[in-house]
Amino acid sequence: MNAKKRVGSVFAVLLVIVLLLVAASTVAANVMFANDRVPKIGSYYLYLHDSADMEPDIPQNTLVVAKEAGNTSLSPGNKVLCYLADGNMALRVIYQITLNEDGSTSYYPGTAIEQGSELTIPRTNIFAICTWQSQALYEYVTFAASVSGLMLLLVLPCVILIIMLLIKIYRSSSEEMDEEEYLFEGEEEEEEPKPRRKKRQSPLYEPGQAPEDEETLEKKKSSISKNFATKPVNENSPYQKAVQERTMKFQAVSAQQGSESQREEGGTQIFTPQNPESKDTPTTPYQPKHAQDSAPLPEPEKVPEPPRSQTPNIDDIIKPTELAAARPGTKPNKNIRATDSIDDLIAALEKEKNKL
Repeated sequence: MNAKKRVGSVFAVLLVIVLLLVAASTVAANVMFANDRVPKIGSYYLYLHDSADMEPDIPQNTLVVAKEAGNTSLSPGNKVLCYLADGNMALRVIYQITLNEDGSTSYYPGTAIEQGSELTIPRTNIFAICTWQSQALYEYVTFAASVSGLMLLLVLPCVILIIMLLIKIYRSSSEEMDEEEYLFEGEEEEEEPKPRRKKRQSPLYEPGQAPEDEETLEKKKSSISKNFATKPVNENSPYQKAVQERTMKFQAVSAQQGSESQREEGGTQIFTPQNPESKDTPTTPYQPKHAQDSAPLPEPEKVPEPPRSQTPNIDDIIKPTELAAARPGTKPNKNIRATDSIDDLIAALEKEKNKL
């Protein structure tokens, strides 16, 4: 099957190439030889000679290929393409060349049948020298220019190419559909019930359980060491900077709370709940009605106020957060943070100054 397909594909490719060449050559022949023109390809002229006046050297109905003459020297017997004295272009043979008294050269054109009936022509009227001829090409060009030739050599190859293209498209689409159906059927056949999941074994070791292989243990150890090893911390990262700022704020808040607790140690304050309706009258615990009628209410004891220090407190002047604050990257001084009054603060500052 594969060999037959290859032979068929090679034959199809060759047929396409031949049909394209035939169609292209037909179009070129009709374009080049339209209106009895003499086309030029490179330095060669193509001339259709349809008379018998040059036989037997050049037979009738022959395509003649003539090379551009330029300054090539001529000799009697050369077949040339030239313009005659009356201005018409024709294929002639130079049978005689004469040199005039004024230095000019005269060329005598003629045919193989008749000579001496035409006037002489100058060298400039001769533009090509015949080098090759073919009757088959003449027949092909004339047939390609006819109506029957156009139908057979141009229209028919184009129709065949279109049909081959449509067949190719149809075959490729049908093959794709067959492949999709085959794949779909194969997938249905290959589908099998999924295996059940194995029960997870307990991670704890049991005496009756077989020990694992050394390779698996080594793999587990290596994976644990890779995934749970300590990793270096980048202290300059934004996260670490944010953590440091939060730590400093927490220290400041804790210092403020410590100063407030130290300030409250000077005296015991008793807070009693008050009635939201009257701020002046203190509230009393609930008692039953018979107790209220029988016994009088005790008077609330007066709490003595704590003695005030003669020296002002440092919290009245400087906020604890400002006292505990320090530049980023430096630790706050514990001696300064532990001061409660301005005198203690001045003494602590003097000690730090003496250290410096």
